[in-house]
Amino acid sequence: MSGPGAVSRWMGWDLRTGANADPTAADAFARSAPEPAEGSHFELLAVAGRGFRPPTFLSTVGLGTDAGTAPDEPDRPGLRSVWSLDYRQIAETAPPEVAPFAIYLLGVDPPAGATDEELVEFNDFYNGVHLPEVAERRNALRAVRFELVDAPRPPYKGAPRFLAAYEVDEASAANRRHTGPKYSSGPDVWQRHTTPWRLWFRRLDPGG
Repeated sequence: MSGPGAVSRWMGWDLRTGANADPTAADAFARSAPEPAEGSHFELLAVAGRGFRPPTFLSTVGLGTDAGTAPDEPDRPGLRSVWSLDYRQIAETAPPEVAPFAIYLLGVDPPAGATDEELVEFNDFYNGVHLPEVAERRNALRAVRFELVDAPRPPYKGAPRFLAAYEVDEASAANRRHTGPKYSSGPDVWQRHTTPWRLWFRRLDPGG
């Protein structure tokens, strides 16, 4: 993941079918996974929700602090690009120490029509209370929050304004259950948020 304030591009990929299918595409994507400092490749593990079909594969690449410096998206035979989203890191519970086995990726939208003052209250609660609570009760290695800055290729129904990525080890990825007391209820503006994405992705190691 990128450092605080840095922008990363999140790209979603699906396997092509029919005449454009390539039986080696999934293995080639896994083998092309970068070193953690340069980005990440992921494969979908589970969808914790209904009514939303995420891409099979996900890749991230750091763009520094300027979303306008994004390189051209790579040509990946046998895969088609379905997402291209730029998110800026805005909070983290701890600096990165080890590469995670998987991430629990949540897309979160504040309530429509929230005022600037309400958004400050929303983010203060999210950063200071909810993010560390979820990280603790999901036994996450760390948690990171991002805010959308650009959507070169938005998914169906659009991209959530915020992402939260909870980085977990293999045991927590296999369990995938909340443990502990209920989360803090938070202010009214928080209680009216929506969570359109609840996704689990397994990180692919460099070299496959």
